[in-house]
Amino acid sequence: MLTAELRVKYEGDWTAELAKYDAFGEFLASTFRNREYIGIIALETSDLDASIEVIRDHQMTETVDVVERYSPEPGDRMAATLFIRGQLTEFTPLQTLMYEGYLPIGPTTLEDGRECFDLLLSDREELSKAVEMLRDFGTVQVERISQDFSRQVLPSAAGWQELLSSFPPRQRQILKVAYERGYYEIPRETTLEEIADEIGITKTTASNHLRKAERRVIEFLVTYLNLAATDT
Repeated sequence: MLTAELRVKYEGDWTAELAKYDAFGEFLASTFRNREYIGIIALETSDLDASIEVIRDHQMTETVDVVERYSPEPGDRMAATLFIRGQLTEFTPLQTLMYEGYLPIGPTTLEDGRECFDLLLSDREELSKAVEMLRDFGTVQVERISQDFSRQVLPSAAGWQELLSSFPPRQRQILKVAYERGYYEIPRETTLEEIADEIGITKTTASNHLRKAERRVIEFLVTYLNLAATDT
């Protein structure tokens, strides 16, 4: 068995048109029934409003609802979670692969106007057939081939969101200051007392908040560390 990461530029689709806005997206969920498409995508782009209009104006799109808007980090880029309904005029690259019996693994992402996904394959001949099939949609890149199948144990998008939204403001503030001031460097570039002074709280209070925040992260990650371990 082997896995391969493929990138397909779906010519004429809104996914390809978003390349001009330097868009990155992850398809969180999608389903097809007959010709009807329903999907949820997390989209980050240099021009969010223009990107949404590109999707809305596409011939296959019926409705686009903005579930949430947010700024991923300080800067000009914006992000949103979109709920999309549409009518398909043809099979998508991923639908075609699944119809032919190929097995995608992991999430489908959108990058540089290309739909990206991993396939589980029996051999390179099967990979060549998949590439030929996808060329009907546009240019195809084989980004990576791995001879050994390895399970990818990753938290779900919902799991990450639940963790990230669970931090109280004070814990977020202390983690941010601690990281920026080098508290987690080796050797440490600041002390807990200095962090507490900068925020304006006691050292004991800072310690309690920081330990609670660290515990949230560790509790979340330990389960996935154990699942992903190859030495057990």
